[in-house]
Amino acid sequence: MSWRVVVGTVLLVGGTALELLAVLGLCTARNVYDRLHFVGLAGFGSLLIGAAVVFRESFSLIGDKALLVGGLLVLTGPVLVQTTMRSMLIRERGDWRRGIEKVAERDEP
Repeated sequence: MSWRVVVGTVLLVGGTALELLAVLGLCTARNVYDRLHFVGLAGFGSLLIGAAVVFRESFSLIGDKALLVGGLLVLTGPVLVQTTMRSMLIRERGDWRRGIEKVAERDEP
């Protein structure tokens, strides 16, 4: 067995474990706000799976695409969580800037 197969297998098992932990966290979280924390974990799991494909297939068309998808999920996950959280808070509580202005007026000497 070559070292590429061993490294690819370790990365694949690690990525799969992270994905399973993310799904378990999504299923056990109490509300939507808690569930958003597991998006990052799922992104890093997909990045490890993409790296495993690169080790298995080398830098070919499929390896490059797998690595690109994993990297894209890691980079866009925090943006997705931030925009989703902000839109949910605006829908639930209204404009979020109103509270900041009230606090600023109250704290002025």
